[in-house]
Amino acid sequence: MASKDESKEEAGDWFDELDEELDKKTSEVFRDLGEKDARMAELNKQFIKDFWRVWIKFENKLNVHFSMRPDYSSFAHFDEFPEEWEFRDDFDFSNVNKIELMDKTQENDRTGDSLVLEYYRENDTLKVGLFFEFSEGERYYKYSGWKRIYVRSSLFDEEFPIEDEEMEDFHEVLKEVVKNWYTSHLERDRDVIIGHVKSEYDKVDEYPE
Repeated sequence: MASKDESKEEAGDWFDELDEELDKKTSEVFRDLGEKDARMAELNKQFIKDFWRVWIKFENKLNVHFSMRPDYSSFAHFDEFPEEWEFRDDFDFSNVNKIELMDKTQENDRTGDSLVLEYYRENDTLKVGLFFEFSEGERYYKYSGWKRIYVRSSLFDEEFPIEDEEMEDFHEVLKEVVKNWYTSHLERDRDVIIGHVKSEYDKVDEYPE
């Protein structure tokens, strides 16, 4: 039979081993989280820069006003608005889960064609999606009356983190969508952008609002 001192020593041994394993696991998790946050911050800076350049193009060349989330005052410091700016040091870019440009010129039967970049989970996988959302008019519901119907089309969909080659694909998609959106406003024909999205990309959701 083991003595009390021997039992204490054995107990200490197993806990010391567990303690070491837990400390190692903690370091690994914190390191992984730190790398993930750093990569997400890096990607979000690129995405925000991309969206802000689109905002400037429509505002300066066509006088078409878009709203943007996150608000530009939160992520940018301006030397001369809107083109001379730099990222704010006090903004947490790793905590941005959604970036959106919404067309604020629309009235009456439709509100806010939107370009949306969003992080979401599919099963246990973190993904990055670029979507175009638009209203297809209204539909009557028996118990709630008329509701505006929105459609979400998927333009780009990849697992996080996005690699360089995938970022090139992202920018190609973004270029084509912005080109058609710009032409739509230039020609004052919304069917240009809606037709492009419907013909080139899959509808992934439809919802009343």
